[in-house]
Amino acid sequence: MENINKFKKILESTNIGILETDLNGKITYINKKAMEIIGLNYPFEKDIYVWEILKEGKNEFSKIVKLIEERKSGIESYETEIVCDGMKFMWVDISVSPFKDNDSEGFLIFFKDVTNKKLLEEKAKETTLYLKNILNDSADAILGITLENKIFLWNKGAEEIYGYKEEEVIGKHIDILIPENLKKQNESEKIIKEALKKGFLKNYITERKRKDGKIIKVNITRTAIRDSEGRIFGFSAIVRDITEQEKIQQKLIQSERLSIVGRMASQVAHEIRNPLASISLNLELLEEEIEDIELPNSKKGELTSLIKTINSEVSHINNITDDYLSFVRMPVLKKTKQDLNKVVEDIHNSLKNLLLTARIKFVHHKNPLPKIPIDYNQTRRAILNIIKNAIEAIGNDGKIEVFSRIYRDKKTLCLYIKDTGCGIPEDKLEKIFEPFFTTKITGSGLGMHITYQIMKEHGGEIRITSAEGKGTTVALCFPMEV
Repeated sequence: MENINKFKKILESTNIGILETDLNGKITYINKKAMEIIGLNYPFEKDIYVWEILKEGKNEFSKIVKLIEERKSGIESYETEIVCDGMKFMWVDISVSPFKDNDSEGFLIFFKDVTNKKLLEEKAKETTLYLKNILNDSADAILGITLENKIFLWNKGAEEIYGYKEEEVIGKHIDILIPENLKKQNESEKIIKEALKKGFLKNYITERKRKDGKIIKVNITRTAIRDSEGRIFGFSAIVRDITEQEKIQQKLIQSERLSIVGRMASQVAHEIRNPLASISLNLELLEEEIEDIELPNSKKGELTSLIKTINSEVSHINNITDDYLSFVRMPVLKKTKQDLNKVVEDIHNSLKNLLLTARIKFVHHKNPLPKIPIDYNQTRRAILNIIKNAIEAIGNDGKIEVFSRIYRDKKTLCLYIKDTGCGIPEDKLEKIFEPFFTTKITGSGLGMHITYQIMKEHGGEIRITSAEGKGTTVALCFPMEV
């Protein structure tokens, strides 16, 4: 006991709190620093037990005693909370050593204030959790990539963009995400070389392959990850899917181009129409003059045939100028209640000679239809465009069928035009409504686009199904009510 007392005197002025307790936890000694921290004065007015200053009380004291029993030599470092001044709590790191001499037996407890350290640790945990949540919940794909181009980090954004789960890609080579054509170009090696050279690769636009095989457009920023000595041991990559953004940008560029082309086409069309009108008028006068001139019938027939050919070509040019003008500015619709059967019948009558010459059978299934609000002239134009396309697709010897269906649930009337023509290749079908797109040698490439616009102005839609070599069916669907 004498040695312990001497030891206590030596440590009385230390900056570490020291307590001595008996085996039951009753405090038998407390140094100055411990009194300052806990807010106690010695000697005590009554017996004080160590669990009275522990936040968790007797349960915590029992846990400490159990640890000492297991380890025998004591506890080197154990963090717990104590009560200070009867109100506040403080984190302390304690060391507990059991002692035994002739006079007494108990525990020596050394403790130091680690509250600031604990607060910093908690803050670090919060920050780490916060950063982890940012990383994991980011809409952009965030990847960790080794120097060997193997994936070691994969967030939810990456799952969303690429379609792979984390367990499917961790440890796999980055080539799992690269399209075949870019693999052949050794793109992954080029990227890593550039990133090693600069320490980063910023806003690199390329393509990537999803799990389902779909190719997407992406923007990649890759940054070197360094160790404490500044050596690069891997890369972080932020990947953004810009597929839709690219489509929108292309549409804006296309819209800008079409606007310029449209204005030019409008100007040209206006300049052409007056000379065409003059040519038509003079052709009519010339035809009358020929009739009055005394010429052999064969010669008159030859001249008349030439005039008809010129008239036909003039009419064709007129149709093209009309298409250009309609492309620039669709006429304001003048809707009246009309019977679609009547519109089809009028078109059929105007095309009888053409159909007869091409040996094309025209079948119109005239089931009774309610009158619907449409612009007669524009609707006639839309249907005529489709039927003329059908005639050209057939060439000679074929069949065109026209029939209709009423869909009462959607309040829609659909007119179907079905032909036995050559059909439309799949790669061209998706472009069929684009301005100036055509598969014909002649024509403006605006017919289907204008038809689409006419249907859109009516609040309807146009649908096309086609099989190459088997024919095409076009559905023009009109709302039955305004």
